[in-house]
Amino acid sequence: MKLTKLLGVLTSCTLFVSAMLPVSAENEKTQLNDSGIDYTEITDTINNPGAGYTSTLWYTCKPGDTPVKNPSGNLVLMFINIGAFSSGANGTTAEDGTYTEGTDYDLDQTFFEGLRGTLENCRKNGCTVALRFRYDENGKTNPEPSTFEQMKRHINQIKENGVLEDYKDLLMFVETGFVGAWGEQHSGKYTSLEYKAQLVDAMLEMVPDDIPITVRTPNTFAKWAGIEVSELDSWVSEPGSDAARIGMYNDGYMGSDSDLGSYSNREKETTWISNQTTATYFGGEFSGNLEWAQKYDTYLPENAIPEMYKTHLSYINSNIYNLYKDYIFGENYDVENVDNSAYYGQTAFKFIRDHLGYRFVLRDSDLSAEVSQGDTLTLDFSVENTGFANPIRPQKAEIILEKDGNYTTTEVSIDSRQWRSCTTADELVELKIPGGLEAGRWNAYIRFSVGNQGVKDGYKRTVKFANANIWNGALGANYLGSFTVTENENAEKLTDNTFYQQNCENMPISTGSMYTVNNIIMLDGVRSGDSEWTDSLLAAENGSNKLYITNDDKYLYIMAEIVQNASAPVYNLQIKNADEDNKFYWIYYASNGYVYFNNGSYDGCECKRAGNYVEFKIPFGTVMNIYPETTLSSVRVSIQDSANEWINVGELTAENYIVTDTFDIYSVCRDVTLMEKDNFTMDVECSLEKASYQWFRNDEIIENAKGKTLTIENAGVDDIGTYSVQITSETGTVRTAGICNIVNVLSSGSRYDVNLDGEISISDIRIVSEFLTKVSDGIDEYNYDVNDDGKINVFDMIMVKRAVLDL
Repeated sequence: MKLTKLLGVLTSCTLFVSAMLPVSAENEKTQLNDSGIDYTEITDTINNPGAGYTSTLWYTCKPGDTPVKNPSGNLVLMFINIGAFSSGANGTTAEDGTYTEGTDYDLDQTFFEGLRGTLENCRKNGCTVALRFRYDENGKTNPEPSTFEQMKRHINQIKENGVLEDYKDLLMFVETGFVGAWGEQHSGKYTSLEYKAQLVDAMLEMVPDDIPITVRTPNTFAKWAGIEVSELDSWVSEPGSDAARIGMYNDGYMGSDSDLGSYSNREKETTWISNQTTATYFGGEFSGNLEWAQKYDTYLPENAIPEMYKTHLSYINSNIYNLYKDYIFGENYDVENVDNSAYYGQTAFKFIRDHLGYRFVLRDSDLSAEVSQGDTLTLDFSVENTGFANPIRPQKAEIILEKDGNYTTTEVSIDSRQWRSCTTADELVELKIPGGLEAGRWNAYIRFSVGNQGVKDGYKRTVKFANANIWNGALGANYLGSFTVTENENAEKLTDNTFYQQNCENMPISTGSMYTVNNIIMLDGVRSGDSEWTDSLLAAENGSNKLYITNDDKYLYIMAEIVQNASAPVYNLQIKNADEDNKFYWIYYASNGYVYFNNGSYDGCECKRAGNYVEFKIPFGTVMNIYPETTLSSVRVSIQDSANEWINVGELTAENYIVTDTFDIYSVCRDVTLMEKDNFTMDVECSLEKASYQWFRNDEIIENAKGKTLTIENAGVDDIGTYSVQITSETGTVRTAGICNIVNVLSSGSRYDVNLDGEISISDIRIVSEFLTKVSDGIDEYNYDVNDDGKINVFDMIMVKRAVLDL
């Protein structure tokens, strides 16, 4: 009789719980608040990774002499000249112009060491990279090796070395290049369509599978694909196929109605490009012969801009026609399905410059007003892509929760490559926040990044949205709104410290570790937040002009705020070491990209600037003879205007800065509550590549705890306490960081988990019910005796039911 009644209650309970859950979720969605963000597009020029203006590096390599370069820029296009390894380029030319072939050489170890060093500097400097290997940089005809097989041997050497595989996270695309004058696939030994089709096959083998390659003209693709050029407009590549990887680099862009022979049928072939370039790249450089281009109407903005959208133009080699500054962008240049009204009244030049590649505008953002610790945060936002293209390479998407400069992050399943040009994407993300997240007001950010960054350089190669006042440079992330975290007394939620996207398979689950950007320098050319370049780092000032200096374990950092209006600013840094009489180090960065240094290689130096701000990063070592404990008797920053007789428009000098022996710690302390018998791992992140560690609990040494991580196993009340770690550098510098306060260890609720699946749910009620009513004979491993009294009866059922209802 009692069992019958109990089963009736259970049926009602089951219906009650299942009915309430979706209503609760729906109620939560209706409580979303608008973020208060301004959703109108700003007209700032934004340099996002993998798109826009390229920084071109002419990189000459010779047997035994391949220098390490130090490029900068959001997309570095490296023209790698290996002509010195080719008989077609390293021979001799007589006075009458007769050329005598030289000698073919294999690429040597020095070549690969230099290339790797340069790519490593690209990683450190926050660059993405594109490559063109070529045998000529001066317009020489027939510069290739004596045989096609020798050229293929060079290609195979690059593949076998693995350099492209090792840096593929930075690699956006590889031009097929190699043959012809300038690597532009004309005027060479192997520039017939037959040879170029073979080159495509070789390049598909050389370049890692997930990296696009580009051909110089559409007819090369047609030859490779085995179709007629006239059929290109109906060609659609199968996603993920070799064909889908092939884009185009156009070095005669807008030079005529055929782009100087790039097209035989512009309409058909740009349709092929349009179909290809949501998965691969299209870009190049404007023709250098503007007078010839003006014989046609192709270049006119009313024709060029719609075609830029059609072909998904991702990049240009920094040479947009200046005549576009004479045209004003307005409704007459609009295309369908995109709102470009923010640019009405701007020049066509600026519009084109700012829309190369992708350009994301936040159009709406709503989020939960209030979330209890361990519960669900809902983010509902929309982003319009007003750019010509979509991102081509994958971008890691993360949600960051930040409070007072401290933050935690988790990866989410948003593929920005699907945010296509002229579309608006709607995203709904539901996140389980950490149970130990501090109560109070938190900010939510979204970060898209390219490359394998860690905590210390997570801000590099990140994507900025075109909205006012939402960019956090220290995080490299865009603000989505704020919400309040409230305390939660539910034990299961309070003790679940993970942070992850719900209802999404195969996504990483974050441990909820906390990090900080406070007092950490992010080299981005601006003051990235209130906690960067604080007054404690102020080294000199004159009115509103200020100079700041600091260092970590690898670099000296200098930031100057100098009010100026130079048309072509040149940023000078001069450093004098107290131990070196009558010697100073001088480096300057011109607005045209030129860098001067008076002491040989400036490898590792970097300069970022924007408006009145300039930041320098100078490596320790021989570049400027800077080491820990070095006294710099003088640090001077000055700005000149190269467009106005190089006049000095502002300067500041600091004296007697002592380089400290220190390092950065990125981890910060957090409070956590654990469940009895939990395993819990804490870790520490710092700027040191090599260090020793010693963990402490309540300031007492934990024996044998000498790694970057510390794991608490089978947690109990004896584990309650404050955990810190002492970090010692190779030079003996010691810093201590608080990592975690275990504030409580609660009694485990696992006794209610009848089927031992890690969850307390209605399934546990059903299993006990089926056993008591003899529907099931039971399973030996299951925990039917919930109250541990040696009997299995209705009281066990009541305890399980209460536990489920509590949840």
